[in-house]
Amino acid sequence: MLVLASASPRRRELLRQWGYEFELVNAPVSEDLAEDLSPEEAVQALARRKALTGYKVWNDKGGSPQDLVLAADTIVVLGEKILGKPSDEEDAYTMLKALSGQTHQVMTGIALATEIENKVQIESAVDVTTVTFRKINEQEIREYIASGEPMDKAAAYAIQGEGGKFVSGLQGSATNVIGLPMELLVARLEQKGVFPV
Repeated sequence: MLVLASASPRRRELLRQWGYEFELVNAPVSEDLAEDLSPEEAVQALARRKALTGYKVWNDKGGSPQDLVLAADTIVVLGEKILGKPSDEEDAYTMLKALSGQTHQVMTGIALATEIENKVQIESAVDVTTVTFRKINEQEIREYIASGEPMDKAAAYAIQGEGGKFVSGLQGSATNVIGLPMELLVARLEQKGVFPV
């Protein structure tokens, strides 16, 4: 049984589109991390934390220890700066202005937790996609923010929504930018004997 530990509708939708059946578990965690982690380490650490918490919550609800709990975390890195979800509209504006005409990296860490030989094992991996924005003007940014779409997205944009019109180039997995690198995930799930239906 595959269990998704995520509140993200985008991750649920991607798993369904790719043919997976799964259960859902809500496992909120603290997103505070040690300062000395690289972005790749940080995003995997958060995914691992979510997977472990999800695994515990799922088991407390009567799930089987052999069920596979999937969690993910996505961040955007511009230069040395990590861009999370905007705190308010002004924060969203600052992020989008910074992304205008620039190239950034989108990193998603995935983690899979299950019990092997009476011990919880967590495997994690990270996928990186390079995204380039065309130059965007103030009016475009303000109109996009007014749509409400940027407010719960890392770096204040959704490539699968209206934010996609700002993207002029993409190298790597598009599903990674949406929030779940399906090509990487499918390979990992196959190794665990989990296949689409």
